[in-house]
Amino acid sequence: MEQRTYRGDIESEGLAGALVSRFNHGDLKAQRVVGQDGHLMVQIATREGGWGAAKSALSVGIAPVEGGVRVTLGQQRWLDTAASLTITGLGALVNPLSLLGRIDDIARDVGKLTLPDQVWEAVEHYCDSVGAQLGLAEKQLVLTCPYCGVGNPVGEETCSACGGSLAEVQPVACPECGFVLPKDASFCTRCGASLAKKSRTVTCSKCGYILGRDARFCSRCGAKV
Repeated sequence: MEQRTYRGDIESEGLAGALVSRFNHGDLKAQRVVGQDGHLMVQIATREGGWGAAKSALSVGIAPVEGGVRVTLGQQRWLDTAASLTITGLGALVNPLSLLGRIDDIARDVGKLTLPDQVWEAVEHYCDSVGAQLGLAEKQLVLTCPYCGVGNPVGEETCSACGGSLAEVQPVACPECGFVLPKDASFCTRCGASLAKKSRTVTCSKCGYILGRDARFCSRCGAKV
């Protein structure tokens, strides 16, 4: 499973169009399938067997989220152009876990072992072109002091207004890929890993700085971890 969230001035329609333009040529075909509430899916497969063939396709789910879009990469049956996404595909886009399959199977099917990497490269290129990037929403870059309610930049040790510790409200790091996420996140929006797993990082209890799991002292404030 692989899932990433991009924040910024990015539109689902624009990203879907860019992916179709990038992969709908040569021995590959690509189609856009429209769902409800702004959900889209782009499917990529080989041209062998015709457009209506019931075969596997690399499917890219694109769903709007606050301040950006969530992109999910997985495997699904190639949908007929007349198929109703409301019936056959919308549930998969709303619940990405049901959309995802074995990426290595579809990679072999299209004869390009790096196809998933090419898709992510195309996604990144489009996001860069519109100024969007992986990360927290703009409002999540500010920590609200639990004592006085004043906003402070992420990473600050103490509140600029009352001096209270901000350690408990600092964001957390994914135990698998290290991606920084909101404090209350349950799953990583980049790789899909559960944040309940044993973390590869620890947070300094004094300043909230994120450190390697084996760290004994904070490299930022010097406090014992």
